[in-house]
Amino acid sequence: MKAFQKYVLLGKALKTFELVVIAKGVQNDFGYIGEFPTHVLVTREGGLDTKIPYTKLLTVIEVYQANPELYDIGPAALRDFGITHITSPIWAILHLLKKTDYLD
Repeated sequence: MKAFQKYVLLGKALKTFELVVIAKGVQNDFGYIGEFPTHVLVTREGGLDTKIPYTKLLTVIEVYQANPELYDIGPAALRDFGITHITSPIWAILHLLKKTDYLD
């Protein structure tokens, strides 16, 4: 069930991001530009537009499903799972969902 559920959670997070337009990070906000076949494009407050690959978002969804306690830790915790340079926008997008969403 979790294998399929991660795609449902990704869709839910992206739809929420599209509707709210801004994902609040720990230090910066990220704006929704649009979705493309392989990534979502975000604006970085004070930075360049950035591609966030769906594969990286799915990796973190799997991490939160397996280790829900990591949801409560900041973006730096994602580095242990091969996420670098884009930890903050991924954290911000996936925190548009509640911790309980990852537990179902």
